[in-house]
Amino acid sequence: MTCIHNAMFRTLNAVTLQYYQLTQVTDIADFLTYCQCFHEMVHSHHHHEETYLFTAIEAYSGQKGIMDTSLAQHHAFEEGLERFKEYVYSCKPEDWDREVFKGILESFTLALTKHLREEIPTLLALDIYGGEKLKKAWDDMEKRILDGTMDMYRVLPCGLGSLDVTYAKDQLPPFPFFVPYMCHYWYMRRHRGAWRFSPCTAFGKPKELPFAVVDK
Repeated sequence: MTCIHNAMFRTLNAVTLQYYQLTQVTDIADFLTYCQCFHEMVHSHHHHEETYLFTAIEAYSGQKGIMDTSLAQHHAFEEGLERFKEYVYSCKPEDWDREVFKGILESFTLALTKHLREEIPTLLALDIYGGEKLKKAWDDMEKRILDGTMDMYRVLPCGLGSLDVTYAKDQLPPFPFFVPYMCHYWYMRRHRGAWRFSPCTAFGKPKELPFAVVDK
């Protein structure tokens, strides 16, 4: 969970640091695609938490409402996230308005980052009910995600492009060694321009953000 939350933080940071400097229509079009993928990452993760993980935790702990705090935190950012979705899917690059985007982004980022920070201690506290039960609930949720419909041309480049192997490498998903190569040489091709905005390469190495302002 920490790995996934860190990936969301990095993607959100990449969006926040780069949007204001965009002026060219081609760059804006690619950026909107990147933002769509960020929304898909956040929405899918929290949908599966609410649908499968939280209900499983209630069942094995015997404590109805035990995840209500996390659920309330989801509700706190969902309206702003929905506005974000509507904008990045409907906005034509030539109609891009950085100030409108800024307002939408700021409407949910504080609530989202608060949740991403606070959910980890909440899950750690569940150890009193047995860590192996939480692991099973997590594994079941992951299986449902993998068995679902995913656009690998969007999910894989966005996800791998937010993982940093130089930080807490032991927390990275245990995927086969060839997955980053497959992502780099095949799945990144369809929306290649969008991955310019990613904080890391497909191999998990941090890279310079091309549109970020660096303080001198």
